Amino acid sequence: MRRLIIVFVCLVLGSLTACTALKQPSEKEKRNVSEMTSNMRTWALGRGLIDLPANWSGGGDVKLYYGLGADHASVEVRVLGEGVTRERFDAAIRERASRIAAVKNDEMNDIPMLVSARADTPQSAMLQYYMRKTQRQTFVHELHLLVDDAYVMLRADSFKGNTAPVEARLSKLSREIFKIAPEKAGAGFALGPIVIRSHHDQEIASFEFSPPASDISLEIYINALSPSQTKSIKTRTEEGARVFLAGDYENLRTKKITLAGMSAEESLIGFSDDTHRQLLFGAENYREDPSLSRPSMNFRMSAGGMKAEPSGPDEPEDLVRWTLPEFANKGYELPLWQQPASPEPVNPSLTDYEAMAVWDAILKSVRIRYGSVAPKPDPWANIRGPSAEEAAESKRILDEFIASLEKRRSLPGDSDQ
Repeated sequence: MRRLIIVFVCLVLGSLTACTALKQPSEKEKRNVSEMTSNMRTWALGRGLIDLPANWSGGGDVKLYYGLGADHASVEVRVLGEGVTRERFDAAIRERASRIAAVKNDEMNDIPMLVSARADTPQSAMLQYYMRKTQRQTFVHELHLLVDDAYVMLRADSFKGNTAPVEARLSKLSREIFKIAPEKAGAGFALGPIVIRSHHDQEIASFEFSPPASDISLEIYINALSPSQTKSIKTRTEEGARVFLAGDYENLRTKKITLAGMSAEESLIGFSDDTHRQLLFGAENYREDPSLSRPSMNFRMSAGGMKAEPSGPDEPEDLVRWTLPEFANKGYELPLWQQPASPEPVNPSLTDYEAMAVWDAILKSVRIRYGSVAPKPDPWANIRGPSAEEAAESKRILDEFIASLEKRRSLPGDSDQ
């Protein structure tokens, strides 16, 4: 009789989603979910915070825009590593400079692509190199910082040899970056262990997190001023599934939700081929008033497919390879004919129930930090105090004025005599 009721409900609701929803989780699934969601770690995420399972790790990068017109300037900020010692920082700078300098600009009489490298302080170094092999005066500028033990790279481009304003902007931005605890990030855009307290106009960022050596990946995209999508995520998922999956997929759940206090929608699907099954979850928010404190947020979580290779217990994080310019990124990979075969795709390491439960816990934790956006200073206001030179000059003028009064009082016939 109970089976007949379930079949009847599935027929009435007309979707596999309804049948899936009636399946009760096993005790093992409940324990697994409890382990992943009971002691979650808080991460600073842009202008907000997010809680992730304790063994997940990851990071991101952000591009800051100064001005919104065609003449805007921009700076890319990326955290290359945490727990970095001064020795590893110095070694990474040397390796980076050496690899860039080893490449010759054959459009400029084979001069090195590296134009200059200088250490401004023990915790910072500035590199300048040609953007590409060309005679044009187009350069990339990188300012490498050790902020406590966080290795941070700032990168910006200059054109027509106009390098001074770019380096000045990087230097100013370097003084606006601080190491923080997530819950105490305060005002600014946060990238994991650091917060950027810069007064810029737009920010576009991406983050990626995953458990160690796993098939699970969470990607997050943030665009402060981008207008919300006109097509719902459900519609775009269906359109994509028709093109790439020939419509052969399982709709696990689609519904409206709240994300970081804003209206949002999610679409959760599963699909299979002859070798493996995959899960693909997506969510994005919708708002009519884009701003730094109400950014567009797009979440994607996948499970199944390719599995990340495990790292050795004593293998240090590579601080150079993944951010080198393309022309200098040579010698890391084996030739194609020597590379091992790609690993076979795997099924999801989480069941549908486990994946959906972790997804729900993550999305519910996303919140915008109070006071994360500080008001921009009034460019016409002069709120600074006098410089040392100005104070000294004011004192000199005051002293001369007082001395002149004393002199007048000492003259014969003065009214005070």
